[in-house]
Amino acid sequence: MENRLTKWHDAYIQNAYHELKHGTTRKQLETLNINATGKRVLDVGCGPGNLLVALSTDAPELLIGVDIDETFLVFGRSQIQKSIAPPSAVPTLLRASLPTLPFADETFDLVTCFLVMPHVPDDTVALTELARVLKPGGTLAISGHGLGFPLRYLKRFRLKPLQMYLASLIYRCTGKKWIRNTLQNDRKICDLLESIGVVPAVRHYNQKILGCVATYWVKAIKNDTNPKTMQ
Repeated sequence: MENRLTKWHDAYIQNAYHELKHGTTRKQLETLNINATGKRVLDVGCGPGNLLVALSTDAPELLIGVDIDETFLVFGRSQIQKSIAPPSAVPTLLRASLPTLPFADETFDLVTCFLVMPHVPDDTVALTELARVLKPGGTLAISGHGLGFPLRYLKRFRLKPLQMYLASLIYRCTGKKWIRNTLQNDRKICDLLESIGVVPAVRHYNQKILGCVATYWVKAIKNDTNPKTMQ
């Protein structure tokens, strides 16, 4: 498989490590009161690994990142090696993605999944899989894009915001995601979490545009009892 670093990949990696360097990545964890110390941690949709670097400084017991994009994994491993110094934990990067994660039930104490939910085919299936690999009492931290997100593109792109809103309308009516980056209602996401036994504890908005949420962040705790079985 050819792992070609495209302009998009390069820009994404540069931005990710810019946010890491300037403390934005760490602030996201602190806002949700996330601490990985001594925990078994999984980052789903890890991209080039900037969140893994931030998590590694907490000295978790185990730190794994998964992503579907092999290019991110290859270049992410290189970036991580340059960014982590002892005694920080060294993460393992694997190729995998929702809705099927290659881990046993109740493996992790903490699962992070930032800016991945807008891209998964089915929210309920994805959230159920994230909950499956999480231990009872464990923490799930997710984020996604709300209705305000496309407004940041209005000056640069005329069709992209329209596509996002149209895709979101289709998703609301049919349950099918037409394109990637489908916008989400964070209240619905929280309702879905509760329905599978993962209770939202913190909800944060780091940006609003014209009063509309651009990006939401949710921290939720898995019930100690077995979650409801989704039909």
